[in-house]
Amino acid sequence: MMKLPPLEYTFDNVVLGWREEAVSFAREHGYHLIVNSDQRPFHHFVGHQDTKSKWYEGIFDLGMRSLLPIPFDVQAIGLDEEKLKVVTQGNTKVMINFKKLHIFDLDNCGNLGVDEVIDDYLVHDMFDITAGSRLGRDIVLKPNDTFVKLIEFVTSNRIDRNTSGDFKDIVITSLISHEDIKSFDCSETVVRIFLERQLKEHRIKQPDGRNLKVRHSFRHITKNTFYFKPLDDIDERIKLHE
Repeated sequence: MMKLPPLEYTFDNVVLGWREEAVSFAREHGYHLIVNSDQRPFHHFVGHQDTKSKWYEGIFDLGMRSLLPIPFDVQAIGLDEEKLKVVTQGNTKVMINFKKLHIFDLDNCGNLGVDEVIDDYLVHDMFDITAGSRLGRDIVLKPNDTFVKLIEFVTSNRIDRNTSGDFKDIVITSLISHEDIKSFDCSETVVRIFLERQLKEHRIKQPDGRNLKVRHSFRHITKNTFYFKPLDDIDERIKLHE
């Protein structure tokens, strides 16, 4: 089987990252962006509101301007003889000559002379209200002295024709340290128990007086506070953006 040579590009400026900060920076300056993770910023979609998300809007704009040179399925990134080597999940190799590499995220990266140290994570837990979701009002709770920072009742995207927004689900936003992110004390189960206690404490019930019933839907985790730690003298063409 014939082995194809790697693709090769030459760009003045390359942005490496996947968060909104990386997308916005590349968009503002007209730089090429390498999206180095399949993670996405948290966004609660209702209907077609995803088209209004800043991240998706930025990605669409960069794509239309031919500033997304590599498919999203990136497997590994590193330096190889002063070139940026990108390997996709389909094992396609891309070599990029560059004058400046702007690093926002180090997911799937190695051999760049720098590590990423994460202090804490922003965690969103989505809960479906399986009984009593027709509340017809917005409710926001801000607990004190806990890793749970915000409990927000949002328009449900599970119910057809919920144009009035009367049917609600719940998004819980937490700030969890790197040491505790896998701890049971900060797990989805503990968050659910905490939520149920908050509902009782604030007397948030169904119209007939019965308790709401909730079910955990999914958890979305993204790094929040982090910094870059150079391992050696890094390539002078690399600029770190924290």
